[in-house]
Amino acid sequence: MTIEHPPTGRPAAPPTGRPAAEERQVRAARRFSRIGLVITVGWLLVVPAFVVWTGLPGPAWLAALVPLYVASIVLHLIRIRQYVRSLGTPARPGFVVAACVVGLALTLVGVASSWAGWTWALVAGILLGDVVAGRRARVIAVWVLASAAVVLGLSYALGALLHTDIPVSPWYAAAIAGFYVASMWCLDVERLWWFKAVTDLDDSRRTAAELATARERLRLADDLHDILGHALEVVAFKSELAARLLEADPERARTEMDEVQRVARESLIEVRALVRSTRGTDLAVELAGARAVLGSAGVALEVHGDPEAVAPAARNVLGRVLREAMTNVLRHAQPSRCTIEIAPDRLVVCNDGVSGPGDGAGTGLAGLERYLEEHAGRLAAGGDGRGGYPLGAGLRGGYRLEAVLGSRR
Repeated sequence: MTIEHPPTGRPAAPPTGRPAAEERQVRAARRFSRIGLVITVGWLLVVPAFVVWTGLPGPAWLAALVPLYVASIVLHLIRIRQYVRSLGTPARPGFVVAACVVGLALTLVGVASSWAGWTWALVAGILLGDVVAGRRARVIAVWVLASAAVVLGLSYALGALLHTDIPVSPWYAAAIAGFYVASMWCLDVERLWWFKAVTDLDDSRRTAAELATARERLRLADDLHDILGHALEVVAFKSELAARLLEADPERARTEMDEVQRVARESLIEVRALVRSTRGTDLAVELAGARAVLGSAGVALEVHGDPEAVAPAARNVLGRVLREAMTNVLRHAQPSRCTIEIAPDRLVVCNDGVSGPGDGAGTGLAGLERYLEEHAGRLAAGGDGRGGYPLGAGLRGGYRLEAVLGSRR
């Protein structure tokens, strides 16, 4: 079995909470989005206010304008609600048809009702924003140009036909109506776009915080497995050995039980250090522990290389690799001989027993692999086909690691 992954950068520390400045920014953005909604509604109210100021059209026109105006506001609120619930989604076909019919009818009836009826086109422009929101830029451009052209042409035709007695060119009302339709949609779309951007940014930050928390929990789980798995294997092994020696060699059994107490106390200290994030795994210390454990088990140990020649940061990384390798030896193998090769950029541990996690084994190698990835390293492990099991870890990409393990197979 070979486990390889390209090196990755060390993950950033998980955030302990969102900074107050970011919270204020998100709240401010949401507040401005709501202000934009109020402004849009205000523009919608400007239309009837202007109509009242310029003089009400006839009752027949009002009978058509009021329902169309109310329908426009209802459609706008429906679209806002839908867009907020599912940001970035285009309007449904039914809404598009209804908005186009109501907006165009309101504009044309308004232009036909009085010389100042072009004001109603402002509402149609906002409805156009509801229609194009969430669509691609090319689609929006086509919708805006086509809508402005239709409103301009039909408004001019109606103005020329119905207002021949007013000394105002039909182009005046038609041009303003087309301008409102071609420009007011932007107010609606921009507000919705900013609201979507702020919400997406807020969701991304929350997701990043959750992922960082999950990554930190995974790291703690790996470290706990590293500490307690190794300690419990040593405790179980030495307890069994002491039980067998109790009658034949009571003094040796007492020594082994003292060693069990020492390992348990050291593991408790390491767990406390892990909680305080001050835990280390020095290669020299782990090597001394490996000598003691394997010596008690009657396993001949051969060491090539000096741990003091390894850089301090690398000693901490390779020390953890050696600890996991010894845990695997105690848990999965019955070796008579073990070899440890130490180099500044790698560590190779090989035993001649049947080793390696089988079905239902724990997550030690998987956690070790993740740990090495965080430190720009690589893990390789697997049987060599001759009863041996080499496990190697290389730093800075693990170059030459495969060549070293390959020479053993």
